[in-house]
Amino acid sequence: NLNKIKKGLLITLIIIVIVSAGFFFSYIEANNREVKLRKQTEAQQDVCKANFDKMFKIIAKMAQVPTKFMEDAKNAFKEIYPELISGRYDNSRGGALMSWISENNPQFDMKSASVLYENLQIAIESNQQEFFYEQEKLIDYKREHSTFINMWWNSHVWKLSSRGDIEITTITSDKTEDVYKSGKDNDLNVF
Repeated sequence: NLNKIKKGLLITLIIIVIVSAGFFFSYIEANNREVKLRKQTEAQQDVCKANFDKMFKIIAKMAQVPTKFMEDAKNAFKEIYPELISGRYDNSRGGALMSWISENNPQFDMKSASVLYENLQIAIESNQQEFFYEQEKLIDYKREHSTFINMWWNSHVWKLSSRGDIEITTITSDKTEDVYKSGKDNDLNVF
């Protein structure tokens, strides 16, 4: 009878150890997942910040190109045009009438300026779309972390919800904030 009691205690002890180990490893897994989700979200916040900085710098630099193009064209015109005008009415090419007939004034390629502006518009749109995608991922990572720590087992048994939700920063505009406060967007003017 003593052997049956010892055997029963040994089986009970083995069950307790197995259940305890299961709880221990379950806690370790939940804790590690929470840390992974938190760090993933924090890293994505840094990606958004770096992406916004990249977007701003690309657009700012590209916006300077058309201005530089026009300044260069204006300076070139200032250098060339006085010589053309001064030579227009002297007798070196057969007099004013012949000069007027054969004269070919410099032409500035405004199509190039148009292409520069078009490229700037494309850069703005593509960089803003990329930034939106990165913010979308950030918001989804925050949702995943919040859902995980607030699930019943993780919240009540492991107390992961006590660590709190991750704070993130999403970039919007005053206009967007005003529209969400009022619930109305009556500004239909494009320009």
